[in-house]
Amino acid sequence: MRTAATLACRAFLLMTLALTPVGPAEAQETIRLANSSNARDLYLQAENLLAGGHARNAYEMLRSYEPDLEGNPYFDYLLGVAALDSGRVAEAILSLQRAAEKAPDFSGARMELARAHFEAREYAAARPMFIDLLGENPPPDIRELINTYISTIDSRLTSPPNRFSPYGELLAGHDSNANGSTDDQQFMGFALSPENQATDSAFIEAAAGFDWNLPRSAIFGWYLGARASYRDNPDAEFVDAGVVSGLASANWRGGAFFGKVGVNAYGATRDGESNESYGGAEALFGRNIGARWDVSASLRSGALRYDESIEVLDVNRTLYSLGMSYRFASRGRISFEFIGGDDSAQQAGSPYSNSKTGGRIALRSAIGESSHLLATAGSLASDYDGLFFGTNREDRQDSLLVQLEFHDVWIAGLTLAPRLRYIDNDSDITLYTYDRTEFGLLIRWAP
Repeated sequence: MRTAATLACRAFLLMTLALTPVGPAEAQETIRLANSSNARDLYLQAENLLAGGHARNAYEMLRSYEPDLEGNPYFDYLLGVAALDSGRVAEAILSLQRAAEKAPDFSGARMELARAHFEAREYAAARPMFIDLLGENPPPDIRELINTYISTIDSRLTSPPNRFSPYGELLAGHDSNANGSTDDQQFMGFALSPENQATDSAFIEAAAGFDWNLPRSAIFGWYLGARASYRDNPDAEFVDAGVVSGLASANWRGGAFFGKVGVNAYGATRDGESNESYGGAEALFGRNIGARWDVSASLRSGALRYDESIEVLDVNRTLYSLGMSYRFASRGRISFEFIGGDDSAQQAGSPYSNSKTGGRIALRSAIGESSHLLATAGSLASDYDGLFFGTNREDRQDSLLVQLEFHDVWIAGLTLAPRLRYIDNDSDITLYTYDRTEFGLLIRWAP
């Protein structure tokens, strides 16, 4: 179906350019730029490569010109076609959206964009585009092809495929402060035990889990996920930790809007003993703005509980966030998030009720054909209601994570990811002031 659709789109494009000698300024600009002396040879080469079935070569050639020619509707069209026919669906969508927005009468670009959404299984986006194209009285063979796409979409809406993705992980490295404690040896004149002083240690962590997507239509689907991990710290065994977590959610996307509601929970052990548990619910609502921007709002609420010996820490937690993200490339995104909320202590007299404010910025960018850079930086302030050792307490935690991901190393599905994580926790109470640096190598296999 892809080959037929590709040939049809080329025919549709030629029909559009040949039969539109006069029209909106955007269409005229498309034709002018497509035939300018500076670009004619490049576009002709790309067209010949695509016609000969060499989409990957066309993509590599066009991509090198993207910094200079991005925004030219015909260039974006050719780059989108080359990306789509070489399996880069997400990048194709971005390029073809640019072409369609710049030149709304460019039927070929809109046809390819509809096909790209179809290949991405984004049927709710593809179907209305195909319907609109039918209204433009295309030639009979094009009309038949479009109707085939629409019929295929309608049949898949009732029986979309499920995707079950198991994975295993191994993380090894060194932690400068495995127990997240102060460097001080004394507090208020009392000597601190070694377990309450910063302890560095090598570590190894093993984890396994799965992601299970169960779409029920192009608009709605279920998600189930679970993960179990255990971290061993040879030089700080008293903080060896195991965690089991799970998430279930209902997700939807319709037009420019998207959202989810779900429940999540985890249980954690420390030094072999049950230590911490959480159960809660979350909801998110968002909207796409144009081809590149998303905005969203989320709310999470749940019960955080600890072992009986430290149940003074028990709180009910509520967090909300407002976020926006910008896609600057097919595999590049930068996100901003404002975070607020509070903890409500559950034990009478507990000083652990607090309010929280903060923010986070995250960057994900391709740095090669099969590698990514992930970087996040955040800050969260917690202002406590009660007194600690007769003093008001306010903490601020700054954090940074930088991770390089190399995908499909040696075998398909194997990822190597060296990473650096840094945490700086500042507090009015010196007992809670610490910093922590972690170097590690993550090995992830998702068959």
